[in-house]
Amino acid sequence: MEKYYLAVDIGASSGRHILGTVKDNKIILEEIYRFDNGMKQENGHLSWDVESLFAEIKEGLKQCKNLVRYP
Repeated sequence: MEKYYLAVDIGASSGRHILGTVKDNKIILEEIYRFDNGMKQENGHLSWDVESLFAEIKEGLKQCKNLVRYP
């Protein structure tokens, strides 16, 4: 059974899910899901939309789950 590793990269303007595995002693990386990330105005300050980020992270996890099949 292959082992998979997931990285979630949240940048200033976008985020992405990168799925990795090792095959034939090589690291294989694949971008699975990408989403927009932006600031929102709240109480006179710019802040991240944490609820939106969390929803996008969960959506990316679903996409990864659909790709990886465990016995």
